[in-house]
This record gives sequence, structure tokens and C-alpha cells, in this order.
Amino acid sequence: MKKLLILIGASILLLSACKKDTTASEISLAYKMISDKIWFLDYNQTITATKTSIKTYVGQSTYFIKFLNNLTTVDSDGITGTYSVRKVNGKLQIYVVARTAGTNTLEYAYEIETLGANNMILYYSVDGVTTKFFYNTNH
Repeated sequence: MKKLLILIGASILLLSACKKDTTASEISLAYKMISDKIWFLDYNQTITATKTSIKTYVGQSTYFIKFLNNLTTVDSDGITGTYSVRKVNGKLQIYVVARTAGTNTLEYAYEIETLGANNMILYYSVDGVTTKFFYNTNH
């Protein structure tokens, strides 16, 4: 019986020791996938609490954002600042602190829904309304 308890205890210890924290590698990969690219907005989609969906900016890829390797960002509206990728409540986020051309400070965070080599979907939710932004690098 004592040997069985030692075996169970050792198994639990080994299994818990094998558990890997993948947060750092997920964040590192996200940085690599978004940096030094121009991300063009394909469209955004607003989903209301009643599940009504509205698409805007369809086919008007005039807005873009760049996330540079030196952790700075600039967009087509002239907003510049710094960004970081972080994991909050199990979800990856892009967190930006920026300034407008008129030197107004902006802080915002977008959840990353999907991130690929050339496509990205970011979103945020406020008061039951979710707005998603669909980006690609192929323009």
C-alpha cells in the first residue's frame, strides 16, 4: 500500500511538472506575425446584443496600421505610438498607447480573435456590442 501511495504521488508530481506555460511563446509568436507588415482594413463588423450584424468599410481599404519591429505603431490617420502584445484572461491582446496629430493621447486594447501570416481579426466589446476588424496584408 505504501508503494502504491508513493507511485501515485510521484506520478502526480511528474505530471504537474510537465505542464508547460505557453503564454510567453504565444506572445512571442504573435509579435513575429504582426510586426513589420502593413495591415489593411478590409471591413469591420458590428454585432449588437440582438445579434444584428452590420458591415462597414467593405471594399474601402484606405485605412491601414503598421506594427513595427521596434514596438512602435503608426496608422493611416497619422496616429503614432507604442504597442505590446499581452495575454489577459486567457486571450491575446494588442495594447496600444498612442498620440494623434493634435497630441491627444489614446489607449486601447483589441482582443486577437484570429492571427495568420496575412490575415488578422481583432475585436472589442462594450455594453453587449462587439466590433470586429478584419485586416489583411495583401493590397
